[in-house]
Amino acid sequence: MLNSQMPSLEDLPTSRQLLRSTAVAAVAAAGLLVAVVLPAEYGIDPIGTGSVLGLTPMGEMKRDQTAAAASDALASSDDSGDLTLDETPAAPVDGPAAGARQGEVTLTLAPDEGTEVKATMKAGSELRYEWRTNGPVVNFELHGEEIGAAASEYTSYEKGKSAAKAGTFRAPFDGTHGWFWRNRSGQPVEITVKASGAFQKFEQVKG
Repeated sequence: MLNSQMPSLEDLPTSRQLLRSTAVAAVAAAGLLVAVVLPAEYGIDPIGTGSVLGLTPMGEMKRDQTAAAASDALASSDDSGDLTLDETPAAPVDGPAAGARQGEVTLTLAPDEGTEVKATMKAGSELRYEWRTNGPVVNFELHGEEIGAAASEYTSYEKGKSAAKAGTFRAPFDGTHGWFWRNRSGQPVEITVKASGAFQKFEQVKG
């Protein structure tokens, strides 16, 4: 009785059928990865389905949060001895300390517009900074470029989304160091950034 219930060899799938099923499953998994997982988890939307399904903004937020967390962890550690990015509450940048320069820039970003404010600094020099918007959250990145570096060559120190930041920064190399902001709020945003410390220039980058 038991043997009579076992499938015959003719009922079993052939090797070709098994390979075809495996290939179909692999293609389906790859399609799911590209269409759903990449947009939802990493903000990568190569075929546009993430935007249609509303998954890409969620993935971009996760990506920015992960990057911000990694940057915060780097900032809180001085093991390298090169970079200090202290995000603990800082005293307001009301006036320059003895021998320090003071800079202030106020700018307005239209929806989806981006711009930079940079300080020209020597390696090891420090500045205290404070920037804030008139309320809306903006995307930001604190980064720096060595003198003479190509436009694509830069070092990212911190990025994320915020309406205000304050702290102390020490330049790891000679160059320009500062912030890039992008306004994704859907309305005009005003940003005021102040700095006090050892820098040669502190200005908005035009163009």
